Amino acid sequence: MRSSFVLWDETLRQRKKVPESTTEEEETSAINKCSKVDDETDLVDWRKPLAWQVGYLGEKYDTWVHQPVDRPIRLFGNDFFEANTKTSWYMVPIVWLPLYSFPFIFMFGMFLWSFIEYCIHRFVFHMRPPAHNYYLITLHFLLHGQHHKSPYDGSRLVFPPSLAAIVIGAFYLILQQLLPEGLGTSLFVGGLCGYVVYDMIHYYLHYGSPRKGSYLYGLKAYHVKHHFEHQRAGFGITTTFWDYPFNTVIPEQTF
Repeated sequence: MRSSFVLWDETLRQRKKVPESTTEEEETSAINKCSKVDDETDLVDWRKPLAWQVGYLGEKYDTWVHQPVDRPIRLFGNDFFEANTKTSWYMVPIVWLPLYSFPFIFMFGMFLWSFIEYCIHRFVFHMRPPAHNYYLITLHFLLHGQHHKSPYDGSRLVFPPSLAAIVIGAFYLILQQLLPEGLGTSLFVGGLCGYVVYDMIHYYLHYGSPRKGSYLYGLKAYHVKHHFEHQRAGFGITTTFWDYPFNTVIPEQTF
């Protein structure tokens, strides 16, 4: 059986019309790994916004949300709310990179972000909402479930700046209260840089075609395994470093 990573990579080559250099062109593409949506029998009505439907799935939610489909998601009926949940990948550096004019060394802030990234992905994005709790199921779907359900939805792979600004602003205020201004600002800028790198890498892991044997190739293989086979492990995106001390490393395989 071919790995999920190889299948995913072939799908992206087909979408971007990139010539395939191997002899495996006739193999099943990654798109076939996704479930087919039957509008008549699916647990939700895909013709309507999903945000307010998923909470009613109860104990069926966890299984449903981890069955990927190749179909864009509509979260809200209101166009304004819907527009603020989607963004193009290039909006993240356009909005946030101008803040990097501060002449501080912020490498520790970037390292600290990698830990925050791991914790948020594992403990918030991958919380398992109680089957009887409509609100927590809905919250999980809005935060991360919709990404696992539709991993090819390119407009939902990075965080919309309008929403991210709320969390980023909160971090900034906390650091300014806890640390001297220079140190707090340095950590904040480093962490913000780490966040932007994270969002860019995450987008690339879904739609890029890294060279085999490269660092990003290994990250992509690791992330594909997280989506399709090991949803309760492999929470590192920009690095697998934190998966080791927390014992959530995906078993090594040859891709």
